[in-house]
Amino acid sequence: MINQPLFGGFLTPYAVIFAFSAALGLGLSIWLYREDKIFLLDIGLAILFVSLIGARAGFVLRNLSYFKDNPLEIPQLWLGGLSWPGALIGAILTLGAIHLLWKEPLGDLAEALLPLLGFFVLAAWLTGWGSGIAYGPRTDAWFGITVRDNLGLTDRRWPLPLLGAIFSGVWTAGSILYPLKRGHKPGFRAALAAAGLSGINLIISLFRVDPAPALANLRWESWFSILFLIMGMALLYLLKDRTTDGQTDP
Repeated sequence: MINQPLFGGFLTPYAVIFAFSAALGLGLSIWLYREDKIFLLDIGLAILFVSLIGARAGFVLRNLSYFKDNPLEIPQLWLGGLSWPGALIGAILTLGAIHLLWKEPLGDLAEALLPLLGFFVLAAWLTGWGSGIAYGPRTDAWFGITVRDNLGLTDRRWPLPLLGAIFSGVWTAGSILYPLKRGHKPGFRAALAAAGLSGINLIISLFRVDPAPALANLRWESWFSILFLIMGMALLYLLKDRTTDGQTDP
């Protein structure tokens, strides 16, 4: 749980960083997406709201034994406790609902909101740095950074949160700026970003030592990363440029 009140005894650095990152990401999405900015703002806010609910629901389900005895803490988001798989599932469901209800192109929407995704992932890694999650083994090597663990103690550890933030930010920016061929279908950039971010999270999760539920010696986050990586790779295959398939040199 996060227990570092900042304002009014309830607003934490965790919440401030996420709110600031969400505002930056959504603002950049609106600035880059030249058409229908008000509609994109509404969609972004809806996705953020449902993602927040999904993130909390995922955390509660993962720690159900605790919340069975403390049900009044379930809606108390300011205490901390969010799950990125739940947030991503919430975002996907919201995009799907918008596509079905308003007939908006799903691929175009996903690509327009890539900056929001990138800043949110960046915020998740940075908040993990000081919130007692996503930390690696202890080390005295030069590359170690001071990290706060789940007990509130600080020690020099592998720079997993920093690496996650850097690699995720670079990959998302590369996915947005990558020059695609003309035949690629809308949504290819979003699939590229999702696959890469899932792969980055999977690799880093293998080195995490913070306590978490596991299945077959793998963290739940690792299994979700594998699932989203497979989904992203499948979408990349379906959305790739096929104009040269089957062609041979004369």
